[in-house]
Amino acid sequence: MFGCINIIQKLKMNIKNTGNIAQESKVNLKNPRKKFKVPDTYVLVFVFVIIAAILTYILPAGEYNLIKDPGTGRSLVDPASFHFVERNPASLMDVLLSIPKGMKNAGWVIFLIFIIGGAFKIIDDTGAMKVSIEALVEKFEGKVYIIIPVIMAAMSVLGALGIVVVSAIAFIPLGIHVSKKLKLDPVVAVAIMYVGAYAGFVTSPFIPATLQLAQNIAGLEPLSGMGLRVVVWLLVTIVSILYTIRYAKKLENNIDNSVLDKIEWTNDKDSGDTVKLNWTHISILMVVIICFAVYAYGALNWSWGSDHMGAMLILAALLSAVISRMHPDKVAQSFIAGCKDMIFGTMIIGFAGAISVVLSEGKIIHTIIYGFSLPLKGLPSVLSANCMLLVNSIFNFFVSSGSGQAAIVMPLMAPMADIVGITRQVSVLAYQWGDGFSNTIIPTSGVLMAVLAVAKIRFEKWLKFMIPLFLIWMLIGFIAVTVAVMTGYN
Repeated sequence: MFGCINIIQKLKMNIKNTGNIAQESKVNLKNPRKKFKVPDTYVLVFVFVIIAAILTYILPAGEYNLIKDPGTGRSLVDPASFHFVERNPASLMDVLLSIPKGMKNAGWVIFLIFIIGGAFKIIDDTGAMKVSIEALVEKFEGKVYIIIPVIMAAMSVLGALGIVVVSAIAFIPLGIHVSKKLKLDPVVAVAIMYVGAYAGFVTSPFIPATLQLAQNIAGLEPLSGMGLRVVVWLLVTIVSILYTIRYAKKLENNIDNSVLDKIEWTNDKDSGDTVKLNWTHISILMVVIICFAVYAYGALNWSWGSDHMGAMLILAALLSAVISRMHPDKVAQSFIAGCKDMIFGTMIIGFAGAISVVLSEGKIIHTIIYGFSLPLKGLPSVLSANCMLLVNSIFNFFVSSGSGQAAIVMPLMAPMADIVGITRQVSVLAYQWGDGFSNTIIPTSGVLMAVLAVAKIRFEKWLKFMIPLFLIWMLIGFIAVTVAVMTGYN
């Protein structure tokens, strides 16, 4: 009898425990574990600032001596002069000061972007760009395999000429118009404008700011070795176009194939009011094209720079406003609205610049590049050349400025090329592509972070789209560098 009672009590306990487990399961279902979410862009960049500060306590401080180039008067690094110096680790105040210093250093870029954003907003508010895009899409019935190549090829040419680099940020709203009309997503908008421009910029056969500067430092003739660079420029542009078309076609089949979790405009409905392309719109477009053409000519022949770009955009905006009979008050309101759209992106440029400030003032920038250079000396020539490309890609995280990286890296790589048995022209290739390709994936690139901010794309979502294309670019670079070494490219 007692045995029966014990069995009944055990059964009651098991039932009670089962009930508790069920209750706990319900609770767990109601409160599932939160999925990890990548922090906001500003948080992410500030974390990198902190990491940079920590590195100043870990890595030894070191410097190369600077020497004056007798030809240009530029300060260059003496490759044989590396020496360790007294540490200067970043304090809490140094970290805090790095942000305003980063803003100050990038001040010209920030204000240029404000001017570009304001000017483009005035032009955009005339309706000329939107209507012309709608006419283009209607003409080709939304055929992405026609529209995307046309726009990306044009952007690649502008990027290769150095006309659209930082100003790629201002083209993103235009890309949004295209992508929205094609019922795609903001990633496509960034791909056709930013990736299109940077496919040309990072492989440009003739851009002065990076390629010609590097060749000058290496003691090479300007624009020498054009043939291979043209081939790589065309390959990278074509691959980028095909990659973007493939992604766009996936979205056409199912918008849920987007790398984004949510696309705000998918439920938007057309107002039903259609505005046809008219002579006012055509006149405005012609004014914009002419202003860009004048700037392009000035950049190539009169050494025009960023200030002239801002001036020509202001001229294009004012002429567009006059042609469309826009009220002066409306012009001012549009300009301010355009500047507001750029605030998130421009401020992130200053935050990204804080990383370089901490590394430079902590005196570990040269230590990092010296450490990267040591393993290259004992490698076979082909492997050494490809490692140069890889090292430059990594170093670009620390110094994302193309000209700044050239001033630090090329005085080291040019003589190193002599030591490992490759031509200096190959070292320039490794610098140019190493510096360029990784600009599209590193959070220290102010232009990239500003572009993503304008398009409202989270950094980790962009990486999901861009990493495969970046790896293809790198593969093209590795193959081209290998061919260059084996053929004695000079």
